Amino acid sequence: MEVKVVKINVLGKRSYGVVYLVKTVAPVYNQIYVLNVEREQGMVYNMFLEYIPGGSLLNLMNRYGGKIPERDVNCYTQMILEGLLDIHEKGYIHSDLKLGNIVVFPLQHGTSLSTLKITDFRLAKQQEIKDTRSGFRGTRYYMPPDRGEARTNF
Repeated sequence: MEVKVVKINVLGKRSYGVVYLVKTVAPVYNQIYVLNVEREQGMVYNMFLEYIPGGSLLNLMNRYGGKIPERDVNCYTQMILEGLLDIHEKGYIHSDLKLGNIVVFPLQHGTSLSTLKITDFRLAKQQEIKDTRSGFRGTRYYMPPDRGEARTNF
């Protein structure tokens, strides 16, 4: 399937290629803005990713001066719990849930609140599968107090 896009803006340019903000124009399933990476010389590879202009939940919290309004916290908590339930029902454990791994999508038509999605599944593991990794799994700063002995080692 060929995806046709319109380049809107250059977001970054490095030795590996150029990152464009593009909008899909065909096929039209869901028109979303995406990132498009192209090499300028030789073979061209396009990698399409959702563009997340809202940043992370940590960014959102910082924009509110460190405290998200209480009226919004209930809705955001429900979104996160529904996302975790979906992940667990598919047989996975995230293992690194934190504010920086929850992204914020801007307001959509008819909504009064941003939409959240859980990201960064690099440390996820399948339930019922023996873990071959040794040591702590996740970000040490966010580890529970009962694992405090390892907390001083970062």
